[in-house]
Amino acid sequence: MLKNIAIGIAIGLLVMGGIWGLVHLLGDNGTVSSELSDTQKLPGGNKGVMDLICELQLDLDGQLALGIKENEPARVAMAQIDFEKKSGWYQGRIAISESRAGTLSLMGTRVKVYRPAMFQRFGVMVTGEEFVVDRKTGSFEQSLSLSDGRTVKLIKGTCAQVIKPPF
Repeated sequence: MLKNIAIGIAIGLLVMGGIWGLVHLLGDNGTVSSELSDTQKLPGGNKGVMDLICELQLDLDGQLALGIKENEPARVAMAQIDFEKKSGWYQGRIAISESRAGTLSLMGTRVKVYRPAMFQRFGVMVTGEEFVVDRKTGSFEQSLSLSDGRTVKLIKGTCAQVIKPPF
C-alpha cells in the first residue's frame, strides 16, 4: 500500500511539472510573438510620418578618428522618418538633408536611413552617410562611410517623437 501511494505521488508530481512547463512555454512564446508582430507599440508604428526632435553631440571616438579639433556643443535637431516614401532625413552640418533624403530600412525596433555620398570632409572622402534611431530607447547614431573602408560614428544622441496637438 505504501508503494502505491509513493507511485501516485510521483505520477502527480510529474503531471504537475508537465503542466507548469507547458503553461510557461506557451506563455513565453505568446509574449515574444506578439511583441515582434505588434509594431503599433513602437513610436510611429510603421505608417505615415514620424517627426523627431533630437539632442545630438559629437562622438568622441569619431571626433578623434577624423582629427576634428574644434569642440562642438550639443545641439537640438529635427529628424523625420516617412514610412510611406521609405525615406528619412535630419538637420545638421553633416546630415542627410530634407532635400536629399536617404533610403529607409527597418531592423526590428531600429530605423536606419542611408544615403550614398561623395564629398571631401576632414581630409577624407566620404562615400556614404547613415543614421539609426532605436524607437524603443530613443538612441541616435550617425556614421560616415569613408573611401578607405572605415565606418566612423560621428554623432550620437537621443530622440523623442514629436506629438502634435489636435488643434
